[in-house]
Amino acid sequence: MKDFTDQEIILGCIKEDSRFQRLFFDKYYSKMFAICIRFAKNEDEAKDILQEGFIKAFEGIKKFKGESSLTTWLSRIMVNHAINYLKAKNKNSFLPISENEFLVPDLPDFDNELVKELSPDEALSLLQKLPDGYRTVVNLYAIGGLSHKQISQNLGISEGTSKSQLSKGRAILKKLVNSLNTYVL
Repeated sequence: MKDFTDQEIILGCIKEDSRFQRLFFDKYYSKMFAICIRFAKNEDEAKDILQEGFIKAFEGIKKFKGESSLTTWLSRIMVNHAINYLKAKNKNSFLPISENEFLVPDLPDFDNELVKELSPDEALSLLQKLPDGYRTVVNLYAIGGLSHKQISQNLGISEGTSKSQLSKGRAILKKLVNSLNTYVL
């Protein structure tokens, strides 16, 4: 098959032409897998999220209006599906904090030298060691750039819970990064 534009691929997918669906999947697989693996505990879970996300995209492609790029539209589907997947899988991942619970203070940014030494695979491995709730909030806040208000709305949790999950997730990540550094020495 020749190279097709996104618009041609979209039209083929709307017609449910399996050749265009395959082109769509192949073209965006790597980018979307990179999103899913950030939210998943492991590669198998990421592939489940990815597959179900593509099914949602195929079902909703008729509604794509072109107001954003196709990559942006598909990324949003993957992020939303990953969040819903994790919420359904782990109803207790986002535990609300009690009024009396002491919030772990926000930690300063990691030592840049330690972080610079991490490969992308090492960074992803550390992120995947976080509990689902922490990993999801860290992803949405630090990587996705969402505010705590946006996170609370997306996840159905309070802003305080979002802040707590981020703070605790950062604390764990900092310990993991520092422990890696001590093994290197």
